[in-house]
Amino acid sequence: MKLVVYLYLSMIILGVQAWPSVKRSFELFPNPAVPHNVHTVSDCMHVASEAGDYIFKKLNPLSSALNREVALLELEAAAAAAGAGGGLGVGVGTGVEVVPGEGEGAGTGTGSGANVQELQPEVCGLYVIGEPDTIVEITMKHYDANCETGALMAFVDGWELNGEYFPGIKDHHRPLEERVYEFCNNYRQWPRVSNKKFFRSSQNAALLQYRIPVRGSFVANVRFHKITQPCNVLVQDTAAMYKMTNFGQARNCTISALFPAVVSLASLRIGGKSVRAQQKVNYDCQLPSDRLEIGGSAGLDSIGMEQASAVCGASSELGPEQAMFCGVSTVRLVSSGRYQNQAAIVLRKAEEQDIDIATLICAL
Repeated sequence: MKLVVYLYLSMIILGVQAWPSVKRSFELFPNPAVPHNVHTVSDCMHVASEAGDYIFKKLNPLSSALNREVALLELEAAAAAAGAGGGLGVGVGTGVEVVPGEGEGAGTGTGSGANVQELQPEVCGLYVIGEPDTIVEITMKHYDANCETGALMAFVDGWELNGEYFPGIKDHHRPLEERVYEFCNNYRQWPRVSNKKFFRSSQNAALLQYRIPVRGSFVANVRFHKITQPCNVLVQDTAAMYKMTNFGQARNCTISALFPAVVSLASLRIGGKSVRAQQKVNYDCQLPSDRLEIGGSAGLDSIGMEQASAVCGASSELGPEQAMFCGVSTVRLVSSGRYQNQAAIVLRKAEEQDIDIATLICAL
């Protein structure tokens, strides 16, 4: 009998000791994962190169202006109570004029009531850029952009600046209407639809545009994914080697740097057998042959670039440097699909002393 009681008590004790570990394995609310990066979007043109959540919030400018008016009225009352205005520089009698602060765009007055100027909606953007062999994934965890107030958001497969796109309209495999997706919140719609959206780019650059005239917010999660066959690349490094290839396809691939750049050829294999048989770089490769175009432009679209040289042939020797003093420096591989074209280029930021090796200087 004592043995039975002992075994029974032992089982109870062991069960009590084991319960915490069992409970942890079936925990309904596990400990949160390691926190990821959280960024606040504060600039109208915000460039992002790190993964994480990007948070934007805009308050109603009317309430901000009224809060400032209340504060000035309190100062005016304090000055009047002190005697002759106290030298605070606040006008008494006809009203107080408030100069709009940064980002508010509103003026207020006292005496005749508040007068808030009409705000002009501004289009801003979260410009995302990753490593050359990545694509961008943006998940809209939350967005408050009321359609009725004129708010609008858009995902762009690439970048847009001053009406020009990277990759260029003619160089991308998708038409422009499929590269731009606009959305906003329709709060009149019933039943309500989920405001979580998911987008992926075709290259290492993507853009989230937003126009929020009154108030609104969003939380966008940015991630990067490796790819095996990159084509269009937006450069963020000031000095690096880049490999370009068409993988036997009829397509144009572009490398663009948003600064004046110096480019040299590390290796080259472009064109048919007759062109490559000479084992040298041909600097006079024009339409319609496969070629590597080197040049620059003031805008993003490579179609309108000024050309410094167009090369083809075959070489494994490092070529001479040539500098492009343009707002955007571009190297574009044009392929018909008949050949396996590939090239390796060395690109770095142009310095003042590189003017001696300039092959192109764009108009300002």
